Amino acid sequence: MIAIIAEKPSVGMDIARVVGADTRNDGYCSGNGYMVTWALGHLVSLAMPDTYGYTKTAAEDLPMLPDPFRLVSRQVRTDRGMVTDIAASKQLKVIESVFNRCDSIIVATDAGR
Repeated sequence: MIAIIAEKPSVGMDIARVVGADTRNDGYCSGNGYMVTWALGHLVSLAMPDTYGYTKTAAEDLPMLPDPFRLVSRQVRTDRGMVTDIAASKQLKVIESVFNRCDSIIVATDAGR
């Protein structure tokens, strides 16, 4: 099985149509030897400074160079502060599941930074 990951759902659907992955599942399409999934923009980001114990940020704290840098599922701002984006967390689990069931991965995202 070959996994293909696209940058967003609409591109993933187009790729799935072209490769014949015509069975729609929650967060991916499958068929014809392919599993096509997608990101939802940036699903992972660097952890916020409070993760490393910085309760307030001051100029003398810069540069902040944690060892190691921690990656977290995308966060969204709410009235309670920053919380994990449920949709991003769910899609990350779908991507992990697809990748674990495939022998190879094709990254079909843009060539940006």
